[in-house]
Amino acid sequence: MMKILFPTDFSNAAENAYIFALRLAKQLKAPITVLHVYTLPDVSPWLELPDINREVNDLVTNDEFDSFKTRIDTLKRIASENTLDDVDINYSLRESAYVVNGIVDEANDMKADLVIMGTNGASGFKKAVYGSVALKTMEESTCPVLLVPDKAFFKGIIDIGLTLEYLPEEKELVRQSLAFATKINGHLDCFHVDTGDHNKMKSDPVEWQQEFKLDSHISFHMHYSLDTKKGIIEYCKQKHLDMLVMRAHHRNMIRELFSSSLAIKVAYDIHIPLLTFHLPESA
Repeated sequence: MMKILFPTDFSNAAENAYIFALRLAKQLKAPITVLHVYTLPDVSPWLELPDINREVNDLVTNDEFDSFKTRIDTLKRIASENTLDDVDINYSLRESAYVVNGIVDEANDMKADLVIMGTNGASGFKKAVYGSVALKTMEESTCPVLLVPDKAFFKGIIDIGLTLEYLPEEKELVRQSLAFATKINGHLDCFHVDTGDHNKMKSDPVEWQQEFKLDSHISFHMHYSLDTKKGIIEYCKQKHLDMLVMRAHHRNMIRELFSSSLAIKVAYDIHIPLLTFHLPESA
């Protein structure tokens, strides 16, 4: 059984992603753990008195605990209003020196199979690819991370796009993406954007089609465009994809993709969640 971790800062973007996460958890029949990570103030430079320092930390911890209890009631109401209160939901409050470390530690402790996080529209995606908690979690997590734009609406995940160069080392990424697609009875649409650059080795999906020909959940395609980033966005729109999958270690490509004004506009307009897999560099 899959286990989902949902870190939240209780923002509007996180609330929307929470509904998305609950619907996906219901589709996967997976339990979900709602996590809030808080940090203690660093008062040591100003206060050298251990007792006062400890009192400040205790006050912050108590306030966080009381606030979290109130937030849990709100989360339960959201689940009930969306007829999702039958999902198995757990709650976790964690103190950590760094929020990302707290998220990754929680994911490792509970052996999470998927981390789901919300982003705030176009600006949220831009922040996500330039060093926010979401990107750092994406880079540090050993399990897949799903970023959900604040206006994304869960209508089921059927058509999933996976960008490839059709390189041998990408086959593990295909297998993991296919396993996810199969669990939700979706279709994995693997595609490569050919820009007509004669200096690059031509990719050929025929070999891949042969290797996976017995699986009805996957297909392989080529898309032609003068620009790789624009081609990816074009393909997502033309195929009405519900989700885009990329490999997390390609963070430079992800940054380029979402830093262009066109990509941000399209990502915001079509509200496609981004799922990343963090595979070993040798894979």
